[in-house]
Amino acid sequence: DDDALKDPEIRKNVRTRIFLAYTSNQISCGQREVIRFLAQNKMIDVIVTTAGGIEEDIIKCFEHTYMGDFQLSGKALRKKGINRIG
Repeated sequence: DDDALKDPEIRKNVRTRIFLAYTSNQISCGQREVIRFLAQNKMIDVIVTTAGGIEEDIIKCFEHTYMGDFQLSGKALRKKGINRIG
């Protein structure tokens, strides 16, 4: 609402930074591609996240990962030695 900032000449010199902050569960629940798109297209300047996002990426480097179904029984999967996130 600052009248001085309404002048286009002044506005083009105003530099802002867009921060995207998210918790690691956003990656687990399927938002990875949205965040990647924002970063690749330079729609955000800074990403702030928790270490969980890094941990999940590292885990995926060591073994195969599979897309599951949230309706599956966690107890039954665990008995088969299958762990899941999300």
